[in-house]
Amino acid sequence: MCDLLIVCGDDVLMFSDKHNTWPDDPFELAWKRWYNRAIEKSADQIRKADLWLKSNPHAIFADGKCQQPIPLELPPIGRRRVHGICVASGAEVAASAYFNDPDGTFMIMPHLRGKDHVDFGLPHHRPFCIGDVDPDGPFVHVFNMATLDIVMSEFDTITDFTKYLNARANLIRSGRLLFSPSEAELVANYLLMMEPNGEHRFPAVSDVKGANADSDTAIAFVQGEYAYLIRSPEYQRRWAANRVSYEWDRLIGLFTHGVLNDTQFRILDTDPTVELAERALRIMAREDRVQRRVLAEALIGAREALDSQKLARIARIAVTRDRATGEKVAYVFLVLAATDAMAQEDYRRVRATMLQTYCLAVLHDDRDLKLCVGIAVMAISDKGESEDLVAYPQQEWTSELIEDLRLGRENFEVIQTPLELNATAIRASSFPPDPAFEGMTRQQRRSLQRQRAKQQRSAWRSL
Repeated sequence: MCDLLIVCGDDVLMFSDKHNTWPDDPFELAWKRWYNRAIEKSADQIRKADLWLKSNPHAIFADGKCQQPIPLELPPIGRRRVHGICVASGAEVAASAYFNDPDGTFMIMPHLRGKDHVDFGLPHHRPFCIGDVDPDGPFVHVFNMATLDIVMSEFDTITDFTKYLNARANLIRSGRLLFSPSEAELVANYLLMMEPNGEHRFPAVSDVKGANADSDTAIAFVQGEYAYLIRSPEYQRRWAANRVSYEWDRLIGLFTHGVLNDTQFRILDTDPTVELAERALRIMAREDRVQRRVLAEALIGAREALDSQKLARIARIAVTRDRATGEKVAYVFLVLAATDAMAQEDYRRVRATMLQTYCLAVLHDDRDLKLCVGIAVMAISDKGESEDLVAYPQQEWTSELIEDLRLGRENFEVIQTPLELNATAIRASSFPPDPAFEGMTRQQRRSLQRQRAKQQRSAWRSL
């Protein structure tokens, strides 16, 4: 059906990967043949895969004998966002020679639609330029390996990646973009534009001083903006701030490895299953990069606080929103120090029971929560490592459940008084502010920003 199918929330990603050697033909014929084999065939494959998902969702299998249905629940068609992704390689050397540029990637020209890509009779046609390759089907993003690497490096969570793909498709089909010399410049402009809530977006005509937002004016990006961005101090601060967030990625990988290799620890007298683990892992995986920074800092900070304060345990609770559904969810991070007198199995049992009590207490005290994910780890000073992951949906609180929870709270001295949990907007920014601006007035900050921008532009022109 396609080379890779990804389902996450309402987003469905279909990859079609085709490598075709550049034909040894006259140039115009070579471009047409290569485009048809590498890009048009991918677009056709993605269109047919989308139709199959709509008409035969129960007839999709993970094996060649069609005996193992894919273990994925597809989102309803009305909410489904389909992203076609064509990875077309093999023409990089020819593109580099044509543009006299070592980049060797595609230029983005949105006015090219469908067969326009191979029509040399059009006044504004150029080879190695990509617009909307299948205007009547799901939008197909065309990358080669170099540009896919840039996109997936800058947007390295499923949420950040799909947000970029949505914004990219909307921009190209809107008519607001005249052209971009490469994918890297699209990435740079998207990263540098942010709403007050921290969400990235592409520039609009209204962002240009004096421009009329209702006019037919389109915007164009220039070569070198991405190279300028990655050399900037803002980008270096972003890179440094992201480092802590990869602890969250490590945990996802650790728990996923246990699921796939059937090496999960049996806790709470329950046999581990893919379904139970997946409920928590999907929520964790949908966190974007900035949110992962905050969550990882909370977990690491809890371990460091327990170690520095010589505590026996510490728990932290983070309340947020599911990135796919918007539902209110909570995380409980529990760090419990082991004792020499306690066997490892007993320690894991006590810790898991304590974690369960924390999670149920949080759900009981805030009935608006839809899910509570619990993560338990050992103290920094303990020998070895062990982690537990649990997830509990909101309960039907019978009198028996409430009494069991009351006893658990008393036994473990867990959250003795009801909590008041409110989701608070994350204040972290994709690009952390410059520490040099602290204590300055708004006028002073703007003056220093203008001075630095002038110095950076001068340095860039000298490269």
